[in-house]
Amino acid sequence: MRVGLLEGFLSRRYLGFWEAYLRALGVEVVRAPKTRPALPFCRPVQELLGQLEALKAQGVDYLLLPDLQGGVESERGGGGCPWLLDLEATLLRYFPGLPPVLKVPAEASERVLGRAGEVGQILTQNPMLVGRALDRARSLLKPPSPLGNPQGSVGVAAQPYLLEDEAFREEVMEALRPLGLLPYFPDLPPERLREEGDRLLPMDLPTDRELLGMVHYLARLGRVKGLLLVVSYECPPIPGLLRKAARRLSKPHRLLTLGEDWKEALEGLKREMERPGGA
Repeated sequence: MRVGLLEGFLSRRYLGFWEAYLRALGVEVVRAPKTRPALPFCRPVQELLGQLEALKAQGVDYLLLPDLQGGVESERGGGGCPWLLDLEATLLRYFPGLPPVLKVPAEASERVLGRAGEVGQILTQNPMLVGRALDRARSLLKPPSPLGNPQGSVGVAAQPYLLEDEAFREEVMEALRPLGLLPYFPDLPPERLREEGDRLLPMDLPTDRELLGMVHYLARLGRVKGLLLVVSYECPPIPGLLRKAARRLSKPHRLLTLGEDWKEALEGLKREMERPGGA
């Protein structure tokens, strides 16, 4: 039995447990390198589809996919972005011949155990083996360690799947470095950020609440003098959500698109941050 795993789209939150659990079941875990095929989608989706193409070529029996919204449904959430609303359904639409999907929660907690038991039964039909595998992997049902945060003066808000990508964080740091600036990435756990988001705008999807929570949290931090609101390349729905949040900001801010030239926008942001009373 071969199960394909994907890196990205919140994999940092859930994949540690599931990979260990699958191995404990005796299942062969298959990963694919990140590539970026020339497709008319945002960069994270391009990377996701590149991995899918490689996994399909390697011949996996199942594909492990995250439930990004924890079962919450919304017609207006995620700015209408289909990849956020229902990743599995959208992949099936754009990627014919997708292997059978095992959908799992996008976060690791004790609530995952029920679904883990179901997946184990599907893959092994052996309740005793499933029980032993759960015992071995259960210690990994905890949030991942926080990513490094340079404690700068420029707060960075982006969809959670972007913010947890270390390549994205490095890209932001490289863009700010010539101006002598450092980023400050939101360092609260996801549930705390969702609570922050509820104070700013009422939304139903967890990823929307988390994104808005980043804006609310960063805007009230004294060390943060300006904000970058970053959206994925060619992902038009999300900027509308951030524009609504930006209208409530008193600090200098810029809405930027991944893949575009940020130099002029960042220079303007720095000038505003340095004005007396600019933050």
